[in-house]
Amino acid sequence: MNDFIFPKVGQIIEGEVFMVKKEVVIITLGAATEGTIYAEHFDQPAPADLRKVVKVGQKIRAKVTSVSEGDDSSVILLSRLPLLQEERLAKIKEIADSQKRVDAIVKGSNAKGLTLDYEGFEFFLPFTLLDFELKDKIDSLINKPLTVVFEEVKKENKRLKLIASRKPIFEEERSRQQELRQQQRQDELDNIHTGDVIEGVVDVIEPHAAFIRFNHVSGMLRISQVSHHRIDKIDDVLKKGDKVTVKVIKKEGNRLDLSIKALLPTPFAQFKSEHKVGDRVKGVVVSKLPFGVILEMAKDVKGLLHKNEYSWNPKDNFDAYLKIGDEIEVAILSIDSKNEKISLSKRAIEYNPWSKLNLRLGEVIQVRVEKVTNDGIYISYESVDGFIPVKEAHNDPKVNIADHYQVGDVVEAKVIEFDKEGWNLKLSVKKLLDQRERAEYEKYLGDQEEETIKLGDLIDLEKK
Repeated sequence: MNDFIFPKVGQIIEGEVFMVKKEVVIITLGAATEGTIYAEHFDQPAPADLRKVVKVGQKIRAKVTSVSEGDDSSVILLSRLPLLQEERLAKIKEIADSQKRVDAIVKGSNAKGLTLDYEGFEFFLPFTLLDFELKDKIDSLINKPLTVVFEEVKKENKRLKLIASRKPIFEEERSRQQELRQQQRQDELDNIHTGDVIEGVVDVIEPHAAFIRFNHVSGMLRISQVSHHRIDKIDDVLKKGDKVTVKVIKKEGNRLDLSIKALLPTPFAQFKSEHKVGDRVKGVVVSKLPFGVILEMAKDVKGLLHKNEYSWNPKDNFDAYLKIGDEIEVAILSIDSKNEKISLSKRAIEYNPWSKLNLRLGEVIQVRVEKVTNDGIYISYESVDGFIPVKEAHNDPKVNIADHYQVGDVVEAKVIEFDKEGWNLKLSVKKLLDQRERAEYEKYLGDQEEETIKLGDLIDLEKK
């Protein structure tokens, strides 16, 4: 008895169970001293019946929480809870050191993070250590288990600092997903080759290119590869989310160069598919050159109207008649697919009044006076134009042609020049009048000689 040291509050002692009741356990502490542990101090939550969890003779360690000494006896109250907490805390430290993943119950949230419960300990999980995608789902997490690791387990000023984290978990998941995406991307790339035609979706639009996403791979569609026509802004023709069919025109490593226009006919090919030689088309004058004009018949489709094909009349000056922006109708003379050249003709669709005209030099024809000038007379004959020079207008130099000829007069003249290809018809009234006068004169001379012979004959007869 004299060797027994009476327990003090806060002391850790060990005793043997000698009595168990439903709500209390009595243990011996030596020298006929007893300690009492009530159910609520035996464990948390308190056992409903201690007799089912404790047996007589069992060794139990506990902490002295209260000592009351009386004349006849002392009451020593014990509690296992501090020791159990230390044991659980030690296990939690082991879990934290090993970075083992555990499920904790989400109890609530505040502006900075979540509060969790694990084995009776309250942990704090800052939003900075929570998956970004879970931050918008806080309400759905309350009272549900959340897998975490323990970031920090320690005491500061006799207070526990317990921090939980999901960072290693979501980083590992992101790493795994990244590896999976890389593998999927590589597998998809391995199955894409130059020349392939693939359908994708416009994912990103930049000033001079759009990025087209397929399943796990994306490629670049430059603005120059969108259309055969010039495009100033790529977002004028493409919008994010548009489905497009593209052709892989180059594959270099992981880079894919794409084209839409490679799948489209060129403006020239489209025009050629819709037109043939001999067709009439309308074109706008876009350029004037010394040897002809350039017409645009469709967007980015141009052809040459050579000056020789402007008119049947070689005297017509196309440069004087046409200006930039004029629209004219022409016929297609030829289509050069290899060089993408188109030859055009305006005269091919116009009537050539000279085509059926056949005149001989010296032939006398009737013409109509169209205009009288100091240089001569402009005439028309069967829809073609001709000219009588002033020196050929009459054989009498005293005749004033302005007084002698009126517009609308029909006169006879002799053909002195006729060039069917050069559209040149020149006539002479003078030569015709000279010819006729000479014929009259020759006729008179013939009549006079005939008369003289007859008179002589008469004289001879009289002499006889």
